[in-house]
Amino acid sequence: MDKEELEQIKQTLNDITVKIDSKIDELSKTIGKTKTKIGKTIGDKKEYTEENINENALAYMVGAFVGGVIVGYVTGKKIEKVR
Repeated sequence: MDKEELEQIKQTLNDITVKIDSKIDELSKTIGKTKTKIGKTIGDKKEYTEENINENALAYMVGAFVGGVIVGYVTGKKIEKVR
């Protein structure tokens, strides 16, 4: 290889590196925006859920209790089958 070919290869590699860096920056910004949107959505859902629980606290407590009883019963049955 002569000097011109090496310079062309070097220039091509530099161009590719610049393009890759540009794409990485672009993707980083997009990921950052997406994280922000997801965080906002989660915050909104959390507020909505907290409001619902506060309005119907007793219903949610009863539901959680019944769910726990059912899970305990099913788990107990599976343990008996294993023995």
